[in-house]
Amino acid sequence: MTMSENNSGGGGFGWFLLGGLIGLVAGAYIASGPGRGQVDNLRSKTIELSTSEPVQRAKEAAQRARNIVTDPDHPVGKAIQDGVAAAKRRREELEAAAMRKVQQATNGGSTE
Repeated sequence: MTMSENNSGGGGFGWFLLGGLIGLVAGAYIASGPGRGQVDNLRSKTIELSTSEPVQRAKEAAQRARNIVTDPDHPVGKAIQDGVAAAKRRREELEAAAMRKVQQATNGGSTE
């Protein structure tokens, strides 16, 4: 065996283990060290922002949009329901056409 054959076998795995060990040490340091304060700060900021006026207005707008979309009397809700119904009809048509083609293929191509 040559020297290059000896180095090619386990070298990649060794680097993999070394990278995993470095990642473990870095993660432990961040979780217990300065990163912990950042996580706590981020958590409190998130709670603070989630109760702010712009976020509340956005939630209300999202709820109004959900109501409009599901209301069959609203033009948008009606258009969505019509689109869903048309898609369902088209899917059924395509499935029926595919089934006919499968039946024709299994009957040896005869057109009965």
